[in-house]
Amino acid sequence: MNDTYVFLGDSLTFGYGVKPKENWVNKLKQKYNLCIYNKGVNGSTTTDMLFRFQEDVLDLNPNKLFIMGGTNDLLSNRSIDSIISNIELMIKDSLCNNISVIIGIPPTIIPEVANELFMKCDTYEYCKKNLSQLRINLIALCTKYSLPYLDFYSAILSSKNKLEIYSDGIHFSPKGQDILFKESENLILM
Repeated sequence: MNDTYVFLGDSLTFGYGVKPKENWVNKLKQKYNLCIYNKGVNGSTTTDMLFRFQEDVLDLNPNKLFIMGGTNDLLSNRSIDSIISNIELMIKDSLCNNISVIIGIPPTIIPEVANELFMKCDTYEYCKKNLSQLRINLIALCTKYSLPYLDFYSAILSSKNKLEIYSDGIHFSPKGQDILFKESENLILM
C-alpha cells in the first residue's frame, strides 16, 4: 500500500509567494510520486489547524501526517505553551487514528526584512526570539512521543546568504524552497 500524506500547516507549507511548481511540498510530491494533500493555509495558527483538523486530516484518512506551525501564533503574540498544547492535541488525535506523525520545526524569520518587504508588525522580534525556544520544545515533544521531525530551523540557519533565500523575511524564494525541499527529502526515509 502506498502512503498517503497530509501536510498540515501555514503559508510556509502552502508555498506563499512562489509558483506551485517551486513549492517544496509539490517538489517532494513530484519527485517521489507521493500522494500528498497540501493543507497549508496562509495565516494559519495552530488553533486554526486544530479547528480544521477533522476536515483537513481525519476525513482524508492518511497514514502519515506532517505538521508544522507556530510562526503565526508567535506573530499573534501567543505563547509557546499554547502552540505545544495545540500540536500535542493533534499528535494524540492522529496516533489514536493510526496516523504516523512527522513534525516540522519552523524556520527563523528576519524581522528587519519582514518590516520592509512584507508588512509592518511589532511582534517580529518576539517571534524571532521565541522560534528558537519553540524548536527546543518541539524536539522535546517529538522525543516524548518518539516522533521524527524535519528541522527547517537549523537548515535555514546554516544557509549562507539569507537575503537570497527569503522573499520577504518570513516566506521563501525559490532558492529557499530548494533548501526546504532538500531537508524534506529526509521524510522519504521516515
